[in-house]
Amino acid sequence: MDPDVVYAKTAKGLDEIRWRRHKLPARLRALLITIDGKSTAAALVSRFSMPEQAAAGIDGLLACGFIEVATEGQESAAADPLLPARQFMRNSLLAVMGADADYFRASLDSARSLEALAELASEFLDVVLASGDRSAADAFIAGLREFGIVQDAARLSPTESPGPRSGA
Repeated sequence: MDPDVVYAKTAKGLDEIRWRRHKLPARLRALLITIDGKSTAAALVSRFSMPEQAAAGIDGLLACGFIEVATEGQESAAADPLLPARQFMRNSLLAVMGADADYFRASLDSARSLEALAELASEFLDVVLASGDRSAADAFIAGLREFGIVQDAARLSPTESPGPRSGA
């Protein structure tokens, strides 16, 4: 977690607050609620009695796509339908790699189709897996599936196994 970064809720984060669809634990949900798109990460974690745990929570919310780095003049999802998928991929890499994730930003920004994002996703998945963080890899793969970037079972997460195929 970069203490000077400002985070904002994603559509998934807003959905969790409103409907509790993702069933976040109470402490993570409370942390998610405090993220306002204006306060720095340092200011947010200072509000909690266990700042180290809050900082880890921010990293987890970022990796799972509940929050994203807030930027001024950000494009709207209506103008660019791939924007949420790009933001998810960028935020996942940022959570795993920190500032080194900027190396991939140009590639992400130049991807103009789901197919182009899928090609990048394979490379990015290798980076996430190389970090050794299995939960981050699982969250990354789940997000790729949620955004329709990866649809087949060719690259399963380490904790998944293929289920029986229907219609065969």
